Amino acid sequence: MSDIPPYPLYNRTYSLFRLSPLHHGDAPLLADRALRTHAKRLKEQLKGDNVRGVQVDFASAEDTARLGPLEECSWDLLGDEDAWIDRHIHLQDPDPDSSQLPQPAEVRGIEVSLEYEKQSYNALLLRHAPNTTAHPPPGFSSLPLLLVKMPGPIRDVFLQYLRTAFDAHVAPLRLPPAFITGSMETYFNHLSASTSTQTIQDVVRQLSVQLAFPNTTTLLRHIDITIAAADVPGFVARGKHSPQSPFTTALATYIAKHLALDIHHPKTQIARISCNSFHLGAERLKLAAPDTLADTSFSERSGASQDASASQLAVEEFLTSLIREAAGSGKFLPDDLTTGLRDGTPSSTSSSKVVRRKRAVSGAAPTNGAKKRSKARNTNDADDDIDDL
Repeated sequence: MSDIPPYPLYNRTYSLFRLSPLHHGDAPLLADRALRTHAKRLKEQLKGDNVRGVQVDFASAEDTARLGPLEECSWDLLGDEDAWIDRHIHLQDPDPDSSQLPQPAEVRGIEVSLEYEKQSYNALLLRHAPNTTAHPPPGFSSLPLLLVKMPGPIRDVFLQYLRTAFDAHVAPLRLPPAFITGSMETYFNHLSASTSTQTIQDVVRQLSVQLAFPNTTTLLRHIDITIAAADVPGFVARGKHSPQSPFTTALATYIAKHLALDIHHPKTQIARISCNSFHLGAERLKLAAPDTLADTSFSERSGASQDASASQLAVEEFLTSLIREAAGSGKFLPDDLTTGLRDGTPSSTSSSKVVRRKRAVSGAAPTNGAKKRSKARNTNDADDDIDDL
C-alpha cells in the first residue's frame, strides 16, 4: 500500500480555471484511444517538435532547462479514491490482465500528467456527478472545473491546446467571498453534526482568515486573523442563531467589536481561508486528504456504523459546489442548465443527496486500523504549503 501514489486531488496547490464544454465530435473524449491521441499531440507541442513543417517551440531554453527533458505526457481517466487505489493495486499485480480502469459512469474527470526529468506537473479536468441534469449537447463533454499545477510557460501551452483542440473557452475561476466562507461553513456543518465522530478542533486545527480591501487603499492591503483550534468551536456555537453561517456571523460580531470593522461592507471581503483541511483563496486551492472512519466507529445517537467520515462528506460537498460554481459563473452553458446551480455558497442540503459508502483515501499514512485501506504517503509535494497561496 505504501507504493500507491497519493490521490492527485490532495496535497497539491492548484490554480482554478473554468472550461466551456469541450467539442470532440462523434469520437468520445473519454475513450482510451482519444486520450492517447491528445497526450501525444500535447507532448509534441510541449517538446517544441516540428509538426508539419511548423515549429511550435513555446519558450526559450532558459525557461525550461532546469526541468530537464519532457519524458512522458499522459491523459488518464480519474475515478474516486477507491477506484484510484484499486487500479494501482491491480497494476502491482503480476497478472497483466488485472489492471482496472474506472467505468464511464464512475469517471470523475481526466488527469493530465507531465513527467519531466527533474519535476512533475499535472492538471485535473473535473465534471459534474453523472446523476446531475447538466448534460452538454451531442458531440460535447462538460468538464467545467480545471485545476492546474504547472509553471507559467507550460501552463500557457496546455491551456492553448485545450482552446484549439476542443474549440473551448478557458478562463480563470475567481471565487467570490461568499463561496469561500460558505466552503468553510460546509466543513463546520458536517463536523458539528450529531452523527459526526470527528471534532472541529481536531480536523480544522488552527484557522487563518485573511481580510482584503481591494481598490480601497494602498496603505492597508489585508489583515490576517488567526484563531486557535480550541477557540473555533466556540465561534460556531456563538453563531448558532444564524444556521446558514454560524462561524461567519460570530466572526463578524467579534471583529466589529474589537476592530470596529464591518466584514460585510462592500469594500471589505474575506479573500482567503487556511486551516489544516484546506487552503482556499479566490483563485487557488489546496485540499488535504480527509481522515477516514475506523471500521468500529459509530454514532451514539444513530447507533449505526457510518459510511464516511464527516470530513470526507465535507470534501464531497465542497467539490460538488466548486464544480457548480465553475459551470454556473460564466456564459458557457444555456440558462436552463445554469439556473439554480450558482447560489454563491455551497448548498447546505446537498450532502443529504450524496451516496454514502466506505471511502478509502490515498495521500497519508494509515491511522484507522488494519482493516481500513491505508492512505499512500505523499512524497512529491512536500514543498506545497500555505505560502503557495
